[in-house]
Amino acid sequence: MKTKILLLICVALGCTLSCKESKENKETTETEAVIEEVASTPTCIEKILAEDGTYGKERNHACETISLEETINKYTAQIRSLDYTDCPEAFTKAFLDHITAWDSIVPVTSKYPDLRGEMHDLFDEIEQSADSMEFKERLALIWSTWEAVEAAQK
Repeated sequence: MKTKILLLICVALGCTLSCKESKENKETTETEAVIEEVASTPTCIEKILAEDGTYGKERNHACETISLEETINKYTAQIRSLDYTDCPEAFTKAFLDHITAWDSIVPVTSKYPDLRGEMHDLFDEIEQSADSMEFKERLALIWSTWEAVEAAQK
């Protein structure tokens, strides 16, 4: 009888330890899954830069069929409408400054409503025009504000 009781106690203890270990393994697995999900969830900055990349590719070719002015206005409206809520303040400020820099080039590009082609090719043409100096200054502002965006993302 003592042997049977001792055997039952050992089996019960074994089951208890086995269940506890199984529960701990399950909790560890669930915790690892949550950590992996958080790690793979893009940050606000990553989302903004990804969307800007998409809109930037569209922008570069939109002016093959519409004016540079329309192209830039569409692009800035798109990136201005992104959700910056969870982004760090420095990044948001830098990105909004970059949008403003794009806005500042429109008065020059609007002088060339009939130019069509890939955006960078059109920019090369305008750099050779009578508006070259003003255009280059505003283009330099776009590049310098982009550098600030890149610095703020780090």
